[in-house]
Order: sequence, then structure tokens, then C-alpha cells
Amino acid sequence: MSVSIKYCSVWNYFPKASSLESYLKNNIKDIRVDLISSGGGVFEVMLDKKLIFSKKSIGRFPENSEIVDIIKKIN
Repeated sequence: MSVSIKYCSVWNYFPKASSLESYLKNNIKDIRVDLISSGGGVFEVMLDKKLIFSKKSIGRFPENSEIVDIIKKIN
């Protein structure tokens, strides 16, 4: 299972992305997480190249447990 977290480096979203990465690795077995630096206020989470969370669409950051719940629901 592969998760990508695209985060805005301009707005320093790296700490949130890094925190989510650690949480995912601690709560889901055999997960690979890639952090992708971007711009424009982006914070997106993709599971196997499918968008499962977008800060721009929803208007807020995800809760770490919320992402785990979404992943478990899909798999």
C-alpha cells in the first residue's frame, strides 16, 4: 500500500505532513509513505495514486486518525 502526501513548502506544511507520515507508519502495517513538496497551499493525501483527501477542497487539514479511517474503509 502506497500513500503520497503532497504538501506546500511555501506555507511550511512539512511538520503536518511529517506528523501524518509517522502516524500512518505506526498505525498501518506495510505502508509506504512518500512526502512530496509542492506550493500553492496544497495538502493532499493520495492512496495508490487516488486522491482521498484535499485541504483545498475541504478547507481544513485532516486529522491523522481520519486518514487512517479512510484508508481502512477503502481497503
